[in-house]
Amino acid sequence: MSVDTSVETLLNNLRQLAVDPSSSQAPQHPPGALIARLRAINRNSNTAANSKREATAEVRTAINATNLQLQNLMYERRHLEREIDKCRQFAFIYQDIPIHGMEEFEACAPEEFQTADIMEDDHQLMLSRLRFELAERQRLQAKRDALDNERKAIVADTESFQKETDGLAKPLEDLGNLMLDVQHRINKLVPSATASPSPAPEAMTPQPTKSEELKDEPMQDASTPAP
Repeated sequence: MSVDTSVETLLNNLRQLAVDPSSSQAPQHPPGALIARLRAINRNSNTAANSKREATAEVRTAINATNLQLQNLMYERRHLEREIDKCRQFAFIYQDIPIHGMEEFEACAPEEFQTADIMEDDHQLMLSRLRFELAERQRLQAKRDALDNERKAIVADTESFQKETDGLAKPLEDLGNLMLDVQHRINKLVPSATASPSPAPEAMTPQPTKSEELKDEPMQDASTPAP
């Protein structure tokens, strides 16, 4: 017998006792026993209702947690899909940077940049090409910095030499002016030497010797008498 049937039967018995307590159809149980039984059934029904209510609350809580977790997963999925779309539409900087061509990469790159695993994977190949490009640019930048430092050192030496040369210009100019002044004073001190030079003494004519005179005289003929 179910609880509803028991409660209905007890209620009918109480109604009959209330209408005609001496009737033969009235139950033989005293009213107090019926009321006590009815109260017991009420307590049991309340206990069962509370138990079902708690079970229902637990199930509802589990359902709400599952639903919330599902909503979080759906939100995360939409977020990831948007991020994937952004990544696909993003213009990467390497697309605008001129890098070595594939032939130059294969000819110049070291072996560790072009292994078999890297060459078979397009993504790894692009990363390897970018790493090689970075290494080459760093090497060229270091060489450029070294040349620039050398150029700066040469410029510094040239500027230092130019400063020293510029420092000698004034002393040289003063020395030239001093030499001109000295020359001018010398010219003032010896004006006759520069204006009318004295005649050089005549050279002494050498006198002929007796033997030379005899050579100069013409030889006389033996038949010609002497004067």
